[in-house]
Amino acid sequence: MRTIHLDFHRKPTATPWLGLALVVAGIVLLLWVLARQDVADERRKLVDTQEAELSWLIKRQEASELDAQKDAPLNDKVAAIVRAQAASPDTGLGALEAAWRPTIAYTKIDVSTTERDLKLELEARTPKDLLAWIDALAAQPDVARVSLARQSIKSADPFKPANAAVEVRWRAAEAP
Repeated sequence: MRTIHLDFHRKPTATPWLGLALVVAGIVLLLWVLARQDVADERRKLVDTQEAELSWLIKRQEASELDAQKDAPLNDKVAAIVRAQAASPDTGLGALEAAWRPTIAYTKIDVSTTERDLKLELEARTPKDLLAWIDALAAQPDVARVSLARQSIKSADPFKPANAAVEVRWRAAEAP
């Protein structure tokens, strides 16, 4: 077996130009990539700033369009609905107040200002009191129509009160 002869102090015979050239090229390439990254970061910041400004302008424009829509409705039907919703139910409730009698108890009142309509559930001591109240309500000048939807008598109650569901439509109030 032969001994291995290793010479760690041998002088290099050729300069590693290729290796040095590759190292220099790698360093140049690394510096170029870092410079391009900085440029890309600056562009990204610029794009983000422009995007934020644009979104702010879009939001401001949408808000101004919504304000304009609130001021001017889309068509006459929408304008009529908005006016009806803004109308006061005082006319219908005033007619109820004027026709009220001590023998009548309102148990439920649903008000629809868009339809100028009141839906009532009530109790009266007797059916005669109920019909007298309906006649008094129908005689009110602000009331256009009174409809008796249903009527029943509580047979389990010893006083036997009359229950009723009534629909009242009032006339539109005159504009001042």
